[in-house]
Amino acid sequence: MLYDIAIIGSGTVGAFAGYYAAKAGKKVCLIDKFQTPHTLGSYHGDTRIFRIAYGEGSKYIPLLQEAYTLWGEFEKTHKIKLFERGGLLNVGSYDNDFMQNILTSIKEFKLNTKQLNAKEIYENYGIKIAKDYFGILEPDTGFVYSDLSVSRAILEAQNLGADILIDTLKNVDKKEDIFTLHFENKEKIKAKKILICAGSFVNEVLDCFDFELAPVCVKAKRKVVHWYESLGHYPISKLSSFIIEFEDDHFYGFYDFKDGLKIGRDQSGQLINSREERKDFGAYEEDFREIDAYIKNFFPKIGSFKKGSVCSYPLSADNDFIIDFLSENVFFIGGLSHGFKFAPALGKFGFEALNSSKLNEDIQKHFSLSRFKR
Repeated sequence: MLYDIAIIGSGTVGAFAGYYAAKAGKKVCLIDKFQTPHTLGSYHGDTRIFRIAYGEGSKYIPLLQEAYTLWGEFEKTHKIKLFERGGLLNVGSYDNDFMQNILTSIKEFKLNTKQLNAKEIYENYGIKIAKDYFGILEPDTGFVYSDLSVSRAILEAQNLGADILIDTLKNVDKKEDIFTLHFENKEKIKAKKILICAGSFVNEVLDCFDFELAPVCVKAKRKVVHWYESLGHYPISKLSSFIIEFEDDHFYGFYDFKDGLKIGRDQSGQLINSREERKDFGAYEEDFREIDAYIKNFFPKIGSFKKGSVCSYPLSADNDFIIDFLSENVFFIGGLSHGFKFAPALGKFGFEALNSSKLNEDIQKHFSLSRFKR
């Protein structure tokens, strides 16, 4: 079988790339080492935050606006709810860089937001913060159901004719502009073009190529999240999600829609080199205390700890996305530590870049590998 595009990694970006490629009439093979969805990547755990007023910088906002539109179109087309638009609340001090970046993006892109003081935040959302802190509410954003989104994108790609291959890639070679991908259990497939979006452990994939690729540095970080009893004080009917900037730390989470109040902490975790090093929750003593030590300060009405979970985040050297060609007809999207919200936009863009053999000027400027050579 000769495919137009082989997509290595059918998670966050790969699932939507497969969907848009198949929708365009391309013969597509979605490849993953594990049956998707699974709990061995970066997207499991039910939910991922969606926001547009972006503390990481305004260069992301055009992609976010495109993603917001595509999430809505996908929901409408396939009659499924994937996006809770109950509002996202950013909280921090006025001198915090993240909050200042949000204010800059609001002004630059004329985003729909509302500022709140500490008293209003506690009265409306039950979050206790210092009097000199403030909040920025994005009423039209919230969170996306991550596992469900990946599953549905793959299903719709299949409905449009995409093939699914669950196997371990062993080797990729190229002859006369055709790639041959060899696998552990299936003999091989052939493809005209390859999209790599294999997440945290993408180096396992890159090592399989017999020919030279542009060098990519992506590391994996083991992260934990906690769930707490909300005791009726933090329901999803009040708010979808939140971000709290506290000193040099970044907390994020989701109001209770099923298992309790879910909270993660950005400045924590362990760098890991393999899946084997991604230990289950509780393997490290700090798994319990790294969030627990702070939580009741912000959420005084919270109940007991319920459970914890582990995932892994892919990180580039500068924590920004990497979106670029690694060689002719081999395209890479990675380093997406905060990337799930972008999934449909990045998936669509990855397919279109491969199809046209061109890199968008703004993407080239902000996310290409050339920035590491400057």
